[in-house]
Amino acid sequence: MSWIIYAVACVLLYGIMQFFIKLSSTGNNPVASSMIFITAQFVAQILLGAYFISKSDFNLDASGIKYGIIGGVAAAVATIVFFMALETGPLSKVVPISNMSLLVSVLLGVVFLGEAVNFRVAAGVAFAVLSIFLLTNGN
Repeated sequence: MSWIIYAVACVLLYGIMQFFIKLSSTGNNPVASSMIFITAQFVAQILLGAYFISKSDFNLDASGIKYGIIGGVAAAVATIVFFMALETGPLSKVVPISNMSLLVSVLLGVVFLGEAVNFRVAAGVAFAVLSIFLLTNGN
């Protein structure tokens, strides 16, 4: 399957996820809500992961483990603070701001992975920054 299909599926699923996180964190303790979310995600990930691994080879080296742990810790902290932001912040503003993580990802990819930035990528990043300005200013 093409990477673009997976990426579009992520867009849809992350959008649905963020909507339900807002519902979960509003009026509840956001840290407790995030723990329920992470637990459900863990169970689903184990079950789905086991299924997909059974369909392919299980190959994982030390760097995969190390980077997986670092990324997992970052995701856990990000999830907790995301729930905290959504406890009082509007979904329509918190989500676009938090999705500016694309700037961090692009920068890390360029600096550490040697990925190229062409005009289209630069323009996309510029439009993303502009969209945050448009989405978060005013009423």
